[in-house]
Amino acid sequence: MQTRPSVHRLFPRTLRAVQLCLVLGAPFPGAGQAADLYPWTNHAKPYDFLFNGGADIDTHQQTLLNNSTKELSGFFYIQFSGAVSRDGYRVASHTDCNAAGAACTVGWLLRGKRATATFVYHVEPDHPTWLVNRADIPQPGAYSHFHWSDSALDPDVGTTHTGYLLQLEAVDTFCFVHDDPAMFQANRACEDDANGGIIVRPGIDIATHLNIVGSYPGYEAP
Repeated sequence: MQTRPSVHRLFPRTLRAVQLCLVLGAPFPGAGQAADLYPWTNHAKPYDFLFNGGADIDTHQQTLLNNSTKELSGFFYIQFSGAVSRDGYRVASHTDCNAAGAACTVGWLLRGKRATATFVYHVEPDHPTWLVNRADIPQPGAYSHFHWSDSALDPDVGTTHTGYLLQLEAVDTFCFVHDDPAMFQANRACEDDANGGIIVRPGIDIATHLNIVGSYPGYEAP
């Protein structure tokens, strides 16, 4: 069976440049240029993997599934709102990249590895929180976000699901907000409590999408 080409084979020069900047801590050449790694194509091949065919995450991710390793690699998208925080960070959030007028660019490189987790609680507007077995968290790496990929579109608390643990590497600098970016107060700093933003800089990011725990009262790790 022929496997799909890797991210590196599809556009090696771009990714090598990004990865070199990440390793060396070097600045990217010009605001926004690093984010224009791969256009949104609504999951056209080879980036045609869907988590469950109707999940919110599928409106702002494009990844491919490697047939031999069963691992994911691809891109996590953001849209800049046009606002700038008082401390000088462009404000960005996730959006439905298929919506009319959407202007999505890559915010993170994404890698994923298979895992099983139990849904333990959800505090809006944050992500659902999942219990994982610490021994199942891939190392080396910074896999801090779990998303289920089985048929459940709206999992119930206490249920266990298969999915992927995700590692994110930011490719740009911005203020990321989970809430409606229209509510952002530009006269305040990105990370002001009223704004709830998180400053993202190029490199490994575990802060913006952290949603796993290694223990939780009343549950055993799967």
